[in-house]
Amino acid sequence: MNILLITADQLRADSLGVYGNEICKTPNLDRLASEGTRFTACRCQNPYCQPSRATILTGTYPSTHGVTTTGVDLPADMINRSVSAHLTSKGFRTALFGKGHFASAFPTYPTRQVESVEGSALVAPEWFGPYAGFEHVELVLFGHNIRLAPGMGSWRWCFGPPPFGLHYARWLYRDGDKRGRERLRLMQPEASKQHVEKIQTWHSALPAEDHTSTWIADRAVGWLKRIEQPFFAWVSFCDPHQPMDPPAPWSTLYSPADVASALPELKPGELDNKPPAHAAWAAGLGGTALEWANPGGANLKPEGLAIMTAAYYGMVGLIDAQVARILRALEERGLASDTLVIFTSDHGALLGEHGQVFKGPVHYEELLRVPLIVRGEGYSAGSVIDEPVGLVDLAPTMLDAVEVETPDWMEGRPLLEGPREYVLTENDHEAGFRVSLRTLTTKRYKITRYVGREGVGELYDLQEDPHELVNLWGSEDHWQVRSELLALIDETANRRVRAEPRVSIIG
Repeated sequence: MNILLITADQLRADSLGVYGNEICKTPNLDRLASEGTRFTACRCQNPYCQPSRATILTGTYPSTHGVTTTGVDLPADMINRSVSAHLTSKGFRTALFGKGHFASAFPTYPTRQVESVEGSALVAPEWFGPYAGFEHVELVLFGHNIRLAPGMGSWRWCFGPPPFGLHYARWLYRDGDKRGRERLRLMQPEASKQHVEKIQTWHSALPAEDHTSTWIADRAVGWLKRIEQPFFAWVSFCDPHQPMDPPAPWSTLYSPADVASALPELKPGELDNKPPAHAAWAAGLGGTALEWANPGGANLKPEGLAIMTAAYYGMVGLIDAQVARILRALEERGLASDTLVIFTSDHGALLGEHGQVFKGPVHYEELLRVPLIVRGEGYSAGSVIDEPVGLVDLAPTMLDAVEVETPDWMEGRPLLEGPREYVLTENDHEAGFRVSLRTLTTKRYKITRYVGREGVGELYDLQEDPHELVNLWGSEDHWQVRSELLALIDETANRRVRAEPRVSIIG
C-alpha cells in the first residue's frame, strides 16, 4: 500500500462543490469524494499554517510538538518523530513537494534553517533532501506573494533570485537571470496594472505553467511516474492563501457578480455578545506591521469582498485541475487501487463572515472546518461521515493503512477506528495581542475557553445556529451543557504547553 497526501493551504471546506458550494466548481475533487469517504466535520488543531502543518506531520497537538503559533520552528526531536521519518525508516520512498513551512521563512535573526530566506542561500543547487523526515524534497519557500509585510519590499526574496529561494525559485530562473527577473515582475500586481490595496487580490500576469500550483503538480507527477513502491508522498499546494492572485484563465473563471449574492453580512450587534477579541479582529491591524495578515473584514466593502472571493474560487479551481493530473498519474501506472489518497487543508479561511477575513483568534466554522476526503481500502465509495475528526488523526491513519504500529506518543487515532465524539483546537495567538483559546467541538456544540480569562467564552449550538450568530455562553438555559463541555476541555486539553522560542512575527 502507498500513501498520497494532498493538501491545500487555507482552503475552507464549503468552497468545494461536494461540500455544498453551488458557485465554485471542483469536479475532480467531487469525483474523488464519490470514489471514497467524505468527512464533513474535520477540524484543524490550530488555525495557522505552521502549527497545523506540524500537527499533520507528527500526529500531535501544538502544545505537544511546540509550534504553538506562527514564527516557531518545529523542534528537531519532533521531526524525528514525524510520520515521514517513521515511514522512511520502514523502507518507504518518501517525498514532499511544495510548501513545507516547518521553519520560519523570515526570522528576526539568522536561524540558517533550510526554509528561511537566508538559510536557503546556503543550500547547494543539487540538494533535494533529506528534510523533515523525507528523503526527497522539492520545495516552494513560503509560497505567498505577500506585499505588505515589513521589510520585504515589493520583491519576494523567497522566490529568488538564486541563491535565495529553494527549488521553485531556481526553476523561475531556469533560463537565466533576465528571464527569472521578468517572471518575478509578472507576479506583481503592477504587471497587470492593478493595485494591492486591502483586498490583496489581483490577476497575476505570470503564465499558469509557471504558477506554484502547476509547478508543484509537475514535480509530483514526474516523481510518481518513476518511483518504486512502496511510497509516501505529500503534495502541498500553497493556495488559496492570500494574496488571491490566480493566473489566467483561472483569474477570470469567476466574476465578482457571480459571488455577490452569496456574500456574508455582518448582522447589526452580532459581535456585542461575543468576547472583545472578535470586534478587535474585525477592526483589523491597520497601521501595524501585521496589516497584511488582517486588514479588518469590517473595513471591507461588499464589492471588495466579492473581488476577493471570486479570485479565491479561481485559485481553488486551479488546484482542482492539478489534483486531476496527479490522480491520473497514479492511474496510468496502475497504482490507484493500491494507494491511500487523502485530500485536506491545514486550516480554512474567513471571507467576510462575522466581519472577519483570513484567519485569527476567532474560531468560526469557516476557519476551523476543512475538507477531508479519503480514498482507499476500508473507505467506502460515496460514504459520508458527519462525526468529528481532526487533522491530528492523519498521521495515525496513514500508519494504520500500511500496517505500521502507531507510536504511543502520537495523540491522534486512525480514522477507521471510528469517529471521535469531539475534537479539540488550540490557539496561542500572538499577533496584535495575546490570547489563548481552547475550542472543543462535538457534533452539535462548539465551546471556546479563553485560558486565564474566567467568565469569558463562547458556546454555539451548531444544529440550531449553524452560522454561529448567537453566543450561548451566558444563557441560563445552557449552563449544564456549558459545564459538561468545559469539563471535557479540562479532561482533554494538555495541561502543560511546550514553550519554544518564537523567531518570527510572520512565519
